[in-house]
Amino acid sequence: MYCLETSVIIDILRGDDSLKDKIAGVDPEEIVITTITLCELYKGAYAYYDSDKKIRDVDEFIENFEVVGIDENSSREFGKIYSKLKKEGKLINDFDMMIAAIVKTNDLILVTRDNDFNDLGIGVERW
Repeated sequence: MYCLETSVIIDILRGDDSLKDKIAGVDPEEIVITTITLCELYKGAYAYYDSDKKIRDVDEFIENFEVVGIDENSSREFGKIYSKLKKEGKLINDFDMMIAAIVKTNDLILVTRDNDFNDLGIGVERW
């Protein structure tokens, strides 16, 4: 199963036709979005000058996909990822570490355009 990361969804909402085509070629039941990504999407939508339109865009997009959240296992994995990256001096955004933890504990493949997810021990595809 695939997990769409925030950067990919933003590009889709901005009209990236190649991404739209790629998504259209995958069974919607094989695609999930994390609650963390939803937080990031709504944060941007509410901050936008025409927030009503952006909120509707997010609402309409996410209705097609299952949303997976952070649970005890992914919370524990977040701690492991944080500790590893801190020791290596390579800390990234907490939201990205949470997304990686959810992806890892749910055995998902992260679809992203963000390089912060390299070397986190998760499956990553770039569309």
